[in-house]
Amino acid sequence: MHIQKRLVVQFTGYEGLHAKAIRGRHIQAVNDFDKLWHVKSTVSPMVQTSDFTSTMQVTSKAENWQTETEFCQFSSAEIYDHYAARNTLTRIATGFRAFANIVLTGTLYRYARNSWRFVLFFLWPFLLSAALITITGLISAAPWIAGFSNLHLLWSVPLSLIIASILIRHPGEKVFFSYLLDDWSAAYDRIKAKSTLLEKQRSDFADSLTKKLQTTDAQEVIVFAHSLGSVQAIEALADVWRAHPDLLRKTPVSLLITGSCLLMIALHPRAKKLREDVRLIMEESPVLWTEIQVLTDIIHFYGSNPAKALKINPRQQPLIHKMRFKHMHSEKRYQRAKGNFFRMHLLYLKGAQIKNFYDPGMMLHGPFSLQYLATEHWGQPAPIELITANED
Repeated sequence: MHIQKRLVVQFTGYEGLHAKAIRGRHIQAVNDFDKLWHVKSTVSPMVQTSDFTSTMQVTSKAENWQTETEFCQFSSAEIYDHYAARNTLTRIATGFRAFANIVLTGTLYRYARNSWRFVLFFLWPFLLSAALITITGLISAAPWIAGFSNLHLLWSVPLSLIIASILIRHPGEKVFFSYLLDDWSAAYDRIKAKSTLLEKQRSDFADSLTKKLQTTDAQEVIVFAHSLGSVQAIEALADVWRAHPDLLRKTPVSLLITGSCLLMIALHPRAKKLREDVRLIMEESPVLWTEIQVLTDIIHFYGSNPAKALKINPRQQPLIHKMRFKHMHSEKRYQRAKGNFFRMHLLYLKGAQIKNFYDPGMMLHGPFSLQYLATEHWGQPAPIELITANED
């Protein structure tokens, strides 16, 4: 069936991009889609629809088909801004609190059991912190080590703190030091249900998704979740299912997760509510669960199966597909991302430059339903010639 109208609800992960920047990034992905498939797309301005959501319209036309997509962004930029606005000592202290909690609760062990690569990502900011503390300590103690009077500590300690402050900003920001500490602080607050802002966001997401599903006349709905956005997407879908299960039945709804960080939260012993949300979606709802995993991305649980990890017996096993970014992007783009784990993690959101089975432009703006592409035609580029043949 040729999809003429589609609703896409995108949940992005822990990042500071607001609506205008999200629109700009998605336009680049749409441009890649147009170039690869000889399509002409137009994109409307992004309009804010609630405290945490915004929407725009994308119309894609080719010789024998046209698809209109309402693209809704459910953002975490406000959450990012809140944690980034705290002072440096608070950001470090809360980050280490999260680190200790993950280790002492055995959650780190569960990470390792499901995807050892993610452990590297988890340890990265804390290894940087250990290096920073070592450098600061050595500078502070330098006069004592050299055998000088302890009075020299009056200048060495302040100097060490100044140098530490400089290192946190340069090159600390280039290696995502503060960003990652904030990321884990926010995860800790989400697990412990300690943030009124996070609760407000969840309520807003559920209400906004409910309204979209109530008013849409789309032929399919795609909930597109990237990174930690997988947690928010599942929470919103579960809240809708509890209150209005008919809304997830009337129109085919697909959950497309890329670079999933769901288990980052769900494997913690205190995350019972999230595990129940996952169970509802997998065992009771008709939502099709599709997940994309990439070996070279360490910021997700590569090789994991959320149903198995959380001991859930789904009505339909999640469709988990492994791919390589070098089969999707040009050599130039792929090489530019190598060596920077965050850039690599964002490659899921860029448009495909090579025809392959994971193509976000085709999935979100093309004429085929995601359910068709993820099941009957998986493993191959979209069969656009079928649309041509049927229209001739």
